[in-house]
Amino acid sequence: MYSVVAHLSGRPVRPITTMHGAFCSRWLLIVCILVLGFSDKRSRAQSSLQQETEFAREVNRYRWSSVTVWNADLGPWQIDMTNRFISDAYLQFDNRLRFRDEDRLNFTAVRPIRPRFGASIHGDLDWFGSGRASSQSLLFGVQMNPFAALKLETAVGVGSDRRPGIVQGDQRAPSRVDTGPAVAVSVDLEPREIQGYRISFYSDAAWQRIAPRRVGDLTLAAAAARSFGSGRLESRARYSSRRRDTYQAASFLNRGQIRDPESIEATTSDTLDANVLIQIPVISGLRVIAQADVRLNQRRIRTPRAPEESITFETNFARQAFTGQFGLHYEHERVDAQLRAEYGAINERRVLSNRDELPPSEVAQKRTLLQQADYDEGVFAVSGNVRGDILPALSFLFSGSSRIVRHDTPLVNLDDRDEVYHTAMFTLSHRRNRHLRVEARMFGSYHHTVFLNAERSAENNIQRTLRLRPSMDWTPSSQTRIRLASEVRATYTTDDFVLPGRRSSDQSAREMRLESEIEHRLFSDTDLRLSASFSDLRLGRLRWEEFTEIPFDTLRTYSAWLRIQSGRRLRGELGWRTFLRSDYDRAVTIQYQLPNDEATSTRGSITRRGKRWIIQTGPSGALYWVRGQTTLRLDAWANWQQLRYRLYGQLPPANAEIIRRAARRGTRRLIPLISLSAYWQL
Repeated sequence: MYSVVAHLSGRPVRPITTMHGAFCSRWLLIVCILVLGFSDKRSRAQSSLQQETEFAREVNRYRWSSVTVWNADLGPWQIDMTNRFISDAYLQFDNRLRFRDEDRLNFTAVRPIRPRFGASIHGDLDWFGSGRASSQSLLFGVQMNPFAALKLETAVGVGSDRRPGIVQGDQRAPSRVDTGPAVAVSVDLEPREIQGYRISFYSDAAWQRIAPRRVGDLTLAAAAARSFGSGRLESRARYSSRRRDTYQAASFLNRGQIRDPESIEATTSDTLDANVLIQIPVISGLRVIAQADVRLNQRRIRTPRAPEESITFETNFARQAFTGQFGLHYEHERVDAQLRAEYGAINERRVLSNRDELPPSEVAQKRTLLQQADYDEGVFAVSGNVRGDILPALSFLFSGSSRIVRHDTPLVNLDDRDEVYHTAMFTLSHRRNRHLRVEARMFGSYHHTVFLNAERSAENNIQRTLRLRPSMDWTPSSQTRIRLASEVRATYTTDDFVLPGRRSSDQSAREMRLESEIEHRLFSDTDLRLSASFSDLRLGRLRWEEFTEIPFDTLRTYSAWLRIQSGRRLRGELGWRTFLRSDYDRAVTIQYQLPNDEATSTRGSITRRGKRWIIQTGPSGALYWVRGQTTLRLDAWANWQQLRYRLYGQLPPANAEIIRRAARRGTRRLIPLISLSAYWQL
């Protein structure tokens, strides 16, 4: 991989850290020895290997990703291994590469011992190069199947975690390696019928005491469903608890506090998700649908090993969210209609849990800082849609919604606001025959935002949008397909009022857009594709009372892409892409050369208003190869980008022609892009 990157960038690239390779080799060696030692050498091994790799070069980033999945039967052992690797290299402003590598390896080996008992081995290795962090665990377990649908597993082993510690002075953060015992338990109940209910249950718990830190994970998930004739009841619930201890040199509230190498910040997060869905038939074709969702989250941050002379801030975070829906669904031969009402409520609170141990001045300051993010939000919405066939070849779709949001915040937060949002869309579709289909779509929206605090009330505004989009799909023959579409959009944003002495900030945005796609079969397995678009966007200051505008900018965009594709199993593509955009720039800075009497030149610059053109053009290519379970894809294109300007206003008479020539010449750069992906299975 890295040789390819070095060839494309022209710069040396460092290899993967040797520590990562040593960890991988050590864990894999231990696991392979254990598995092979207990396997039956007379049994024949059966294995499957899947490999997916991808390399991409985008402007200033190189990315290499790889996913390896290995499944094998070695005698009585069933082995599953998955390795995911991602490496990013960013080209910084000083032309240096900055790397971010990440690798995750999961290994599981299971061996049946008796009909209802078995042995298992689990290994995990996570490595993060940029943070100099890694975590490993190796557990040995026993599986039990009391009956066919229930599986129990307990495992014990060892866990190890490497993290940067607390920075001492100006030195680099030391590397801390913590190791300790690890325990895991899982319960899995496959879906089965119990007294008319189809019930499933899953639980997974893991705990590591890598002194002086602790890591814990707990997941409980259950689902139940039952049908009552044409009605149905479904419910799901999931509870999860996570604890992570980190060496935290600086956190949100504890910045600038005294920390020692043993300072640890423990974060515990508990989350509960619950859902209930009821469907009840009323009459033929009409159903009542009711649904409720609840999400609760509690997060606690503690500093169990804080120095006695330091002041630490421990916080509690609580978030509650509820959503309830009630609706009607009607289905008939040519009509499908839905009507829904929804109510939602969200509440977030942040408090200092150790405020009794802190100085009153610190408590007041931090409490105000935490309260700035608290809020209560209530949402009420009504929505519906109707789809029907007027004639065998003519159909329509109408959908609309109204939404009211009340966002309440404490006095220290000026984001207290109310919002009203209305939308409506009407689509008319006509299929003339199997060759021609036309469609017209109209969309409108109204959004009103009102800030309740006087300090921000001047930001109250109304935004109105109207879109009209007709399109056509025409297939004159089996070798040709043409798609044409156009869109007209108008958006008007107005303030509720204007403060005395200030100018109105009302704005208008009007856009016309044209799109086209053409596909034509030239020869057998050879296709010609052309896509082109044009956009004209005009911005202006709006006078809503007179419904007039004063234009201040126009953005025009042109794009085209012509491609020729040929081949069947090995398919290639060659093309050419062009992009052009012009707009107005209030401050254009032009660098130019000034010759003098000594036959040398000095550099000058000037800033004026002007018009800017962005021109990008270049070839594109692609290669696809498919054979059985193996696929290979290569995409590459090059963009020659040029920025050109035309300056407005007066220029220095002595250098006017030199400045205009430098503006027309502009700047140029080459932007290469490449993407390579491969997948194969052995």
